[in-house]
Amino acid sequence: MDQDNLIPIKYIGAKDQKKDTVAGTGLVWEHGQIHFVPPLIAIKLTPYTDVWREAWEEAEENPGAVGLVVTTQQVTGDGKLPVQSQVPPFNMPNLQGMKKEDLATFARAQFNHELGADLKKDEMIQQIVSLANSRAGGEPT
Repeated sequence: MDQDNLIPIKYIGAKDQKKDTVAGTGLVWEHGQIHFVPPLIAIKLTPYTDVWREAWEEAEENPGAVGLVVTTQQVTGDGKLPVQSQVPPFNMPNLQGMKKEDLATFARAQFNHELGADLKKDEMIQQIVSLANSRAGGEPT
């Protein structure tokens, strides 16, 4: 997946924390935090202008505010989006701010998984997110 297709969405709502119950990602935002999401998810969030907004400049200027990179919605076995995820929220470091070597070290340490040296940075991030989602879903990594 190409990172250029993802949109940085920042939580600007009044609460300290906000769980996405609109687009079905199951993501939890801390106030001011940015998550990269695909356009189809961003389209569902951004109409709520008092809760979420695009944050291109902040994501570039303050990579420490960037949380997860999301590539899919969570779907239950019956094909419906869950009302509330049974998986507890988890936080990962700012993958976008890491170098390829750091990503490889992180994947090895956290998931006992070797990332191919020939992968592009965004492909490495996608694999790490997939590993994290698999772990959160109870699948062996």
